[in-house]
Amino acid sequence: MGDRTKKSDEAESLAAKKILDYVLSNIELGIIVRDVESGRVVFANEKASSDIAIESVIRETYDEAIVNNGKPKEGFKYDNVKYFSKFGRWYEVRLKEMAWVDSSSVVIGTAVDVTNSKRHGKRKYNKSEEYMKEAVETSKEEFVLFYQPLIDTKTKSCIGCEALVRWDSKVLGFLYPGDFIPMAEYLGLITTIGEFVMERACIQCKDWNDRGYKDFHVSVNLSVVQLMQFDIVESIKDIIEKTGVNSSNIYIEVTESFAINDMNRVITILEKLRQLGIKIALDDFGTGYSSLNYIKRLPLDVIKIDKTFIDDFVDDEYARAFIKLIVNLSKTIGTKIVAEGVEKEEQYELLREFGVDYIQGYLFGKPVNALEFEEKNLT
Repeated sequence: MGDRTKKSDEAESLAAKKILDYVLSNIELGIIVRDVESGRVVFANEKASSDIAIESVIRETYDEAIVNNGKPKEGFKYDNVKYFSKFGRWYEVRLKEMAWVDSSSVVIGTAVDVTNSKRHGKRKYNKSEEYMKEAVETSKEEFVLFYQPLIDTKTKSCIGCEALVRWDSKVLGFLYPGDFIPMAEYLGLITTIGEFVMERACIQCKDWNDRGYKDFHVSVNLSVVQLMQFDIVESIKDIIEKTGVNSSNIYIEVTESFAINDMNRVITILEKLRQLGIKIALDDFGTGYSSLNYIKRLPLDVIKIDKTFIDDFVDDEYARAFIKLIVNLSKTIGTKIVAEGVEKEEQYELLREFGVDYIQGYLFGKPVNALEFEEKNLT
């Protein structure tokens, strides 16, 4: 009995660490992973386990955020940064998003000693973070969607688009994803923003479909944090039902690095999304560590070849061979191919000759707001 318990504990710890290795990258943080149902710590890194104060403040934060039946209190996922004083020191404490580790639901907590620290002052009073919190907690109207056309290589017609979020801050100005997505993830706000983007994209897609472009589709990127949510499928299903969009016209893009991290879990999520009628696209293909075996196992509808292969492929034999290989593979496994970052006519001509299905890039249009997109592509 003791051996079985020990093995179970070891399995839980390994599973939890697998999540941690993926979700967390800041080595300064003290980390605790606590099973939601039992409240038991299943993993603590060395810094956390050696410092009773860190575990203590995480436990207090955890107890405050989670009710007895293992369900998070309302608001837990979005407002989860607190400052605690313990044993004469200050700690910045964060409960990460809920996640699944194997069959168990867990909450991940982190804490860092910020006593007399410049990092504390910078974090606590960072105006950009305050502006983002305000933007998310109010109407979210500062977050706007831009759309980039997806072009059929054979007809040069626009058959879909990718929805890309921008933050049009009333204080900071117009910001691109690279300027604010990392901060949104740090603050635990990315899920809220992601759900808003998904809903707006679905509303816009339905509007275009209802106005005569019935097969026109919209692609939406989901962040790693969103995809790690235990209720991600239910959340997207609710948005589909709420907006009334034809689910077959919604494409969800996942990154290559996410797809290969926990293959069995990823396959389960993607299969459930496809059961809703949603199409799945593998984004940035060729930049990570995928093997052709991964592509064979994943339930995909579209493979998007990263821009790095397109930039010089007219003169790069390796890039040309890679694209030919992926095009041939796609025919075997029944997926479509998108080439990203197409900027030159000669790139387009060669991609069409190779049999690439769709292209996306500045040659046919930069991301623009919905009205300008309509004027350029749907009239």
